[in-house]
Amino acid sequence: MTGSAALASKNGVRPASETPVGVALRPLDRVAPALLAVAMLLYIVVIFAVSKWQLDGLHMGFDPLVYEQPLWNTLHGHLAEQSSLSYTTSAFGQDLFLFHFVLLPFYALKETTATLLFLQTVGAAFGALAIYLIARDALPRTRIVPLLFGVLFLSYVPMQNANLYEVQPRLFAATFLLFAYWCMTRGYAVGFWVCVVLAIINRNDTALVIVMLGLYGVLTRRRAVFSWAPMLFAAAYWVLAIFVIIPAITGGTQFSYVQNYDWLGPTTGAIVKTIVTHPLFVARTAFGPDRWQYVVSLLFPLAFLPLLKPRALLLVVPPFLINIFASDHYKYQRDIFHQYSALLVPGLFIAAILAVAALADGTHPLYRLAPRIKNAFQRVPTAAVGACLVLVMLAFSLFQFAYTKPDKIARWAENGGQISQTDKNRVASVDVLIAKIPKDAPLSVTSLAATRVPLRRSLYEFPGNEFYDSTLINRADYVLGDRRRDGNAEGVALDKLTANGQWQLVKRQGDFELLHRIAPPPGRTG
Repeated sequence: MTGSAALASKNGVRPASETPVGVALRPLDRVAPALLAVAMLLYIVVIFAVSKWQLDGLHMGFDPLVYEQPLWNTLHGHLAEQSSLSYTTSAFGQDLFLFHFVLLPFYALKETTATLLFLQTVGAAFGALAIYLIARDALPRTRIVPLLFGVLFLSYVPMQNANLYEVQPRLFAATFLLFAYWCMTRGYAVGFWVCVVLAIINRNDTALVIVMLGLYGVLTRRRAVFSWAPMLFAAAYWVLAIFVIIPAITGGTQFSYVQNYDWLGPTTGAIVKTIVTHPLFVARTAFGPDRWQYVVSLLFPLAFLPLLKPRALLLVVPPFLINIFASDHYKYQRDIFHQYSALLVPGLFIAAILAVAALADGTHPLYRLAPRIKNAFQRVPTAAVGACLVLVMLAFSLFQFAYTKPDKIARWAENGGQISQTDKNRVASVDVLIAKIPKDAPLSVTSLAATRVPLRRSLYEFPGNEFYDSTLINRADYVLGDRRRDGNAEGVALDKLTANGQWQLVKRQGDFELLHRIAPPPGRTG
C-alpha cells in the first residue's frame, strides 16, 4: 500500500485508486500526459489557423511589424533597426526587447509574420505543460486533475484572446514565468534562472512580476537563489532599463509607455508626485466601479478560487496595477481582448492550483470556519474533490467563451476557415497596388495592409496616430491607403495629400489607393 493509500485507510476512507470510480479511471490517469500533449497540439492547430486566417484576410494591424521589422533589418545588416517610431531607430528604444535574439534564428528560417504567430502559439501552449507539472506536484495522487488544469489553461479566454491579438511576446514570458515557479518549488536553480532570464528579456514589465516571484520566495522561505537574488536582480534590471538604458538609446526621451498614464502626469516624476500628494483621488479613480468588470472577467472562469490563496497573487499585483491605472483612452489595457492580461495568467493559475490542492486535502484555513464541510470532504477522495473543483472552473470558462464577443474562433469556425469573398476582393486589390511599389522604396502603409507588403528598411504607418508619428510620412516615397478604413477618415487624408502638390495618384484599386511622391516636403531636398 502506498503512503497516500495508507493515510486514506487510516482516515477511514478508501484511496481514490481503490474506489470503483478510481479503478475505472486508472487507464485515463495513465494516459493523462499523452492527452495533455493532444490538447496542446489541438490548441496550436486551432489558434494558429485562426491567426493565419486573420492575417490572410487583412484583419491584423501595424503592430506586428514593431517586432518583425527589427528582425528583418537585423538579418539584412541593420541591427534591431525600426522605422515606425519617430523618437528612436532601435527596437530597444521602445522596450528592452532582448528576446529579439532568441526569435532571430527561427525567423531566419522563414521571414514572414506567420512565423512569429506560430512561434508564439507554441510558446503559449507549453504553458499548459508548466501548469500540469505545477498541479502534479500540488496534487500528487492523481494525474487527471493536473490534466484538467492544463485543459483549463488552454481554454482560458483571456489567454486565447492575447494569443489571437497579433504578435505578443508576453505570451512567451507567461510560459517562462510558470516554468520558473515550478523550478523554484522543485529546487532546480539552473532551470529557474534560465526561465527568469528568458522571461525578463521579453518586456520590461515582466521584471516587476519576477520581483514579486522573488518576494514570494522570501515569504515561503526559499533559498536566496530563489528569493532575494531574483528579487534584487529583477528590480535592478527594471530600473536600469527604464531610467538608464532606454533613455540612452533614445537620446534622452523618457520611456514611451508613460503616456498611458497621463491622467497622473506627463512625466514619471509628475506621476509619482500625484500618487503621493493625492492618494484618495488616485484610489477612487484607479479602483472605481468601471475597473471591477476587468477583475470579474479574469476571475470568473477560475470560479474566483485564486482569491483563496492571496500570497500567490503577489505575482499578479504589478501587471494588474499597470493595467488598472491606465488612462481611459488606453482602457483596452484592462479588458480580456488584448495582450495586457497575459502576465496576470501565471499568478492567477498558480493561486488556483494551490487553492484547489488545499481544498482537496483539507488543509485550507477556510475549513476552520466550516468544520462540518471539512469532515464531509474527508470522506471523499482528494482526487475527486480536486477534479470536481476544476470541472466547475472549466464550466465557468466555457460559459465565458460562449458569451464573450467578439469571438474570433467562432467566426473562423462559422466561415469554415475560409476567407470571405469581400476580404478576398480586398486582398486582390491591395496586391495589385503592392506589385507597383519598388521593394526597397520608403513606404507609408495603411495599418491593415502593413503585414501584406514586403518588408523593407523604411516602413511607416499611415496616416499615423498617438503611437505612430504622422509626420513620418515626410520620409516616405509611396503611400498605400485604405479609403474604407475609419469611416473614410483615411480617404480624407489621402485627398489632402493629393491636393498639397507633393503626391500623385498612381492607381486606385477597390478600397485602396497608391500615391507616389512627386515633390519633397518642406525642409527636405531631393
